[in-house]
Amino acid sequence: MIRAIIGTVAVLAGFVVVETSSDASTGLAGSCKATQVYALPAEEPMPVRAAPTHESAVIGTLATADKGTAMASSVVTLTGSKKGWARIALDAKGYSPIDGTQRTYGWVPADLLAVDTRLVGPVKIYDQPGLLGRETGQLGNQDQKFRVLGCRGDLLQVINAQEGNIWIDRWCGTGRSCRD
Repeated sequence: MIRAIIGTVAVLAGFVVVETSSDASTGLAGSCKATQVYALPAEEPMPVRAAPTHESAVIGTLATADKGTAMASSVVTLTGSKKGWARIALDAKGYSPIDGTQRTYGWVPADLLAVDTRLVGPVKIYDQPGLLGRETGQLGNQDQKFRVLGCRGDLLQVINAQEGNIWIDRWCGTGRSCRD
């Protein structure tokens, strides 16, 4: 009887660990395939921080398009996510270091980055990343904009008003159509 209880507790603890690890915000930096995303338009340049917290030092800024113009936003390479923050490569056009020190990576709030589904062919929707994730639908030739929430492996966690919080397998991160 005691062995059965211990075994059940161990199995349930294992499920808790697996379930928790599927959240994009708990992934290690660099836990996703490097991919392009773009900065959302804003009034001021986006601060880039040394670590994924608001208290962390600002190491530079990323230029963003002005909301009132048709200028393209900065395209950056997303390499990981943690607790609502996106780890980006700092080789992007439009990145300006504050102290002149060149760093390889920096952190920005993930929801200030975006992707679109302006692609040829369907975009698959998943309920979660990893081995436990399953396909729940598709976006077929629909031009939708999504805010980025995080990433895991080959999937990107995104959100918008039409679809809600979903994981997708394909996206356009250039700020213009990827159908060309």
